[in-house]
Amino acid sequence: MPAPSPYDPSNPSSPDVRRRAFRLLFLCLVATGVGNSMLFAILPPLARDLEVAEVWVGAIYTLSALMFLTMSPVWGALSDRYGRRPMIVFGLSAFSVSTLVFAAGAFAGQAGWLPPLAAIVAMALARTLFGALGSATNPSAQAYVADRTLPAERTAALAGLTSAFGIGGAIGPALAAAFADRIGIVPFMVAVAVIVAFAALAVRLTLPERTPPKEQRRAINPLIQFRFAGDPRLTAFMVYGAAAWLAQAGSLQALAFYVMDRLGEDPQSGLQLAGVALTGGATAIILAQLVVIPYFKMSPRTLMIAGSVLCLVGNLELVIASSYGTIVFGFLLTSFGFGLSRSGFTGGASLAVSPAEQGRAAGLTTATAGVGFLIAPVTGLWLYQVFGPATPFRLNVALAVAAVLVAALHPRIRAAVSPVEGDDPDRPSPV
Repeated sequence: MPAPSPYDPSNPSSPDVRRRAFRLLFLCLVATGVGNSMLFAILPPLARDLEVAEVWVGAIYTLSALMFLTMSPVWGALSDRYGRRPMIVFGLSAFSVSTLVFAAGAFAGQAGWLPPLAAIVAMALARTLFGALGSATNPSAQAYVADRTLPAERTAALAGLTSAFGIGGAIGPALAAAFADRIGIVPFMVAVAVIVAFAALAVRLTLPERTPPKEQRRAINPLIQFRFAGDPRLTAFMVYGAAAWLAQAGSLQALAFYVMDRLGEDPQSGLQLAGVALTGGATAIILAQLVVIPYFKMSPRTLMIAGSVLCLVGNLELVIASSYGTIVFGFLLTSFGFGLSRSGFTGGASLAVSPAEQGRAAGLTTATAGVGFLIAPVTGLWLYQVFGPATPFRLNVALAVAAVLVAALHPRIRAAVSPVEGDDPDRPSPV
């Protein structure tokens, strides 16, 4: 006899239990968001301090993004098989360890114990550890929320969860800038690692896992999971998500360098100014996901179109920006638009598949971030270094135009308001 649907009355979670569980996951993703986003403010000044080229900063992101892209769908599928909580705990623990390794590499480089390139390699390996293992957290947490929400409320619920990472993103650069002048950035990274370790313990001890894992006979490996992205229900959302993340990742990696070079600032001042801009951008994402989306209750397609248009306008502003204020304004527009876009394609993909496929779909939507950060060192930092500071943002304009067209014209996205809540026996499996 098949297990009841997770939102079926025969398998309920009380509203209070559900709220506490979602709140705990929210706080966990805030902590990991802090640890992740602080790097965008830390690494450019650190690279200048170590006297290494911008492209080497891109190398730190590249290996991590490759592993994040490869493994996120696997962890999502494993959460379908073994449950959400074990995968969330594993991912948080791996994130904590990778942050400690990164801090050790940064300290060794600044202290002169390692040559600059060796320190960069150590930090790149630490981020690779995060990409390979820490990537278990996000798809498993998204699938946990999808298990426990009705279709009509799922896009807003997932937007609330993913906004947690954005809140961490808002806090991270500001804290990094503040602690750089006080206790130092390495002790700050150690503190973040300890906080995330406690978060893993809290999830292990208190997060309810009442929905039984689903029996899966499919083999679990990256190639099998990526074939699921070719399912006609998901492909348009995956293409759109990859374009959105590519533009966002390119902007994040280039922004601090852009502020320093466009305004003629030294690394220390650049850290402070970039930290404020990055915090403002992350705040714009939070506003989009926690205020605008729940209030207006827009469909996934509407969110995707509106978000892409705002990204288009914001990147045009960045191309022509000549002052700090115009740079910040352009980045705020692109970030707000990305907040709408991300919730749109994440919610749309979740609504397009059946309950038994939520982990796999969440893994794929999470992997689109890996696509962005894998390619962004080329589209962001390499283009920046070779063709000039405004080049990454010109490319983002083209990506935004393509995203608008996909969201407006693709028939699967046009039907994103019609969720599929059961398995269709006439629909062939893509795997």
